[in-house]
Amino acid sequence: MLLMHRRSLPHWYVPGAAHFVTYRLADTLPANVVQALKDKKTKLLLQKSTRTPSEHKRHIHKVLFAAYEDYLDRVSEVDWLKDARVASMLRQNLYHHDGGKYHLHAYCIMPNHVHALFTPSPSELDETSHREKEIEIGESADKGSRLSKIMHSLKSYTANEANKLLKREGSFWQPESYDHWVRDEDEFERIVNYIRANPVSAGLVERHEDWYWSSCHDRYLLDADTCGWLP
Repeated sequence: MLLMHRRSLPHWYVPGAAHFVTYRLADTLPANVVQALKDKKTKLLLQKSTRTPSEHKRHIHKVLFAAYEDYLDRVSEVDWLKDARVASMLRQNLYHHDGGKYHLHAYCIMPNHVHALFTPSPSELDETSHREKEIEIGESADKGSRLSKIMHSLKSYTANEANKLLKREGSFWQPESYDHWVRDEDEFERIVNYIRANPVSAGLVERHEDWYWSSCHDRYLLDADTCGWLP
């Protein structure tokens, strides 16, 4: 595993693993919310736990991500992804790199953020083997790894195209993303289910397959399966 740094935020990139990435629009989290999440992280890290250090950090990761996601689902003052032209372009971009830079397992385009679960292709992986180390918690951006190049491909083109469609200028995506590597099949399934359920839990639709901008919808059109992951 590689330890990368960018903007003084550590990030672990794991060659060969599936990665769950959430990237959001710029200015969707006010400074006070970001600070509150940081303060919560500090408090949780200082708490005594019966878990192992690794398990404790993973637990905190889940708690913080839940708070982060809850805010994004409830507050949509910046919701440019609701525009069907923008959402369609984002979906096309996700599929454009499928089979090239990565294998896309699942995705969901929400009004102000995107979830994507993918495994980088062998040609995109670092060749050096690395020992597993502790994950870091929170939004992060790596530097130099293949994951950072994939995220650049997903965000740079779509930012430019979205600004053209919306006739606006300025930052479109938050520079950093919230990402997590998948450790086993059970976690993979939980993440797919989470991505699948997000539009329902946010109150956007009643059935998972009814959210048009998602892998669950795409799979449903393919073979009427509502599992949420792509074959």
